[in-house]
Amino acid sequence: MQFLLSHPGVAPFVQQVGRALWEANMLGKFATTLVDRPNANWRKILSQLVEPINIDVDRQFQRRSIQEFPLELVVNNPWGEVANLIARKIDRDGSFSDFIWEKAKLGWFVNWATRLLEKNARNIDAVYGYECCNLKVFTKAKQLNKACVYDVPAPEHDFVHQILQAELAKFPQLRTPYRQKVEIKHKERTKLRREEWNLADIVIANSEFTKQSYASADLDISKVMVIPYGAPPPRVDGALGGTTKSDQQPIRFLWAGTFSIRKGAHYLLEAWKQVNSANANLRVLGAMGLPEILLQDIPDSITISGTVPRSQLYEIYHQADIFIFPTLCDGFGMVVTEAFAQGLPVITTDRAGASDLIEHGKNGFIIPAGDALALAEIIEWCITHREKVKAMRQSALDTAAQWQWSDYRVKLVESIKHGLEKTGHKP
Repeated sequence: MQFLLSHPGVAPFVQQVGRALWEANMLGKFATTLVDRPNANWRKILSQLVEPINIDVDRQFQRRSIQEFPLELVVNNPWGEVANLIARKIDRDGSFSDFIWEKAKLGWFVNWATRLLEKNARNIDAVYGYECCNLKVFTKAKQLNKACVYDVPAPEHDFVHQILQAELAKFPQLRTPYRQKVEIKHKERTKLRREEWNLADIVIANSEFTKQSYASADLDISKVMVIPYGAPPPRVDGALGGTTKSDQQPIRFLWAGTFSIRKGAHYLLEAWKQVNSANANLRVLGAMGLPEILLQDIPDSITISGTVPRSQLYEIYHQADIFIFPTLCDGFGMVVTEAFAQGLPVITTDRAGASDLIEHGKNGFIIPAGDALALAEIIEWCITHREKVKAMRQSALDTAAQWQWSDYRVKLVESIKHGLEKTGHKP
């Protein structure tokens, strides 16, 4: 059985699916948008186009290189994502970016991927697609009698919406023009995802938390198979990272990923103000998703930077002492396993799918989502017990070693074959 893998991005979890299918001789083509093709003419044209608006093309392409399977299996249409990058660079409030995102992902990409499926119908037996950007592809696949595998990396759309609405009710200052734009589109985008779900033969979820979020949406969760994301290879010297009390350096807390409402960033800022941070610092890496009003008068012990390439990020993980991920709602949270693999214990919440991997007090800590006081107490404990935090690094590494991406890939292929056999498709 040959699959068309369809996703507009090349995130690690997407590439791991591609590699799983490729290793099983089941990857026909990977349809996506922007990938690194150093010798392509359009790459040179792109560099010239974006030079006036100061976009670092090389850095963007580092984040979009294919590492896990042969590049010749990739078919890409980059221009929608190029428009997306430009929009994010020049947009001030996010509303224009959302408009371009919708056109690029839900329009241009889906239409192109659907035509690609039609063109290669003789050589493709099934589609492996992701939420929100595959409705037309799945619809065409059903017309052509192809199987559909649906991957849902995030909790159910309306489930997430209700959580965010509760936050906006408590903290009106979090409401931005971008958030208002998203709210207008909420029902339409929820409907799209549910139609995709109903067309799928099987659904792949990354955690029980993700799966259960769909239970209240009157959707058939009997076709869901839960396969947790794997961890990168544990770092050999991971237990030796971070600082010690004898270093006479502040204990280092780290955040990586979009600094947003959904990730609980506002609760972290509130918690940090409650602790004695004289002997601690917090480094925030990632895109900014909070309104500027919340970033006024933040303590000097907090440093906020942009995104960095993954190769640099892993070294920063290694140098830190503890990772903070106080999410309000995350299907998994790959940053947790990435941190573990570098020997970094993790503070997260009961609404992160990856919390299934946390043994409280051994390789990290689990706190209630949306509880700034509980977060402050854990941060304070870490500051005053840094040698115990240091001792947790080996447990973090051991957790990463127990479920690697190779384990994920084997389980994924087994689950796909078993699931499609049950629906009458022959893998």
